Amino acid sequence: MSTELTGFPSLKPAFVIKAHIGNINPLGTIHTGQTSIHFEVASGTIETVPGFEPAFKANVTFGADWFTIDYDKKYGRVDIRAIAKTEQGHPIDIRSQGVIEMSPPMAKIFSMDPEMKTTPFGFTTAWATLTVADPALKALESSTFVGNSRMIVDQTGVTVEVRQSLVVPSTINE
Repeated sequence: MSTELTGFPSLKPAFVIKAHIGNINPLGTIHTGQTSIHFEVASGTIETVPGFEPAFKANVTFGADWFTIDYDKKYGRVDIRAIAKTEQGHPIDIRSQGVIEMSPPMAKIFSMDPEMKTTPFGFTTAWATLTVADPALKALESSTFVGNSRMIVDQTGVTVEVRQSLVVPSTINE
């Protein structure tokens, strides 16, 4: 048996999502012991990176995160659903789930602490699926995307920046 690790997929940078957080609707502690908070997406953009196909630009027209924080407060669970419209007017349905390490910088963001600051990448991982109506973008529906994010805090509020990569299957035949 070879000691070389083979058969693993690789990642190809695909697109960047920037979602501007709007209204925040805390639900509080729910029956599971988790804390539930609903974050609305006020606006946002999705744009493929240079070289990724099929290329597109879209504006987020609707979105929200049905976010929960585990009972031990160590991790948060992302459950995002959003609709974007391409420059050609075609809708894209985006679904994403992920896990956030509730480190002190992230905890400040999710509690809207006045001392919150922009966070680096590294506290969040997530996967995403896309459903599209535009035949030119149909390949997106048969793809798996994974990514990470950071929170950008500025005078306008909080923006979530997500960098998603396409999971490329291994071509090694063992």
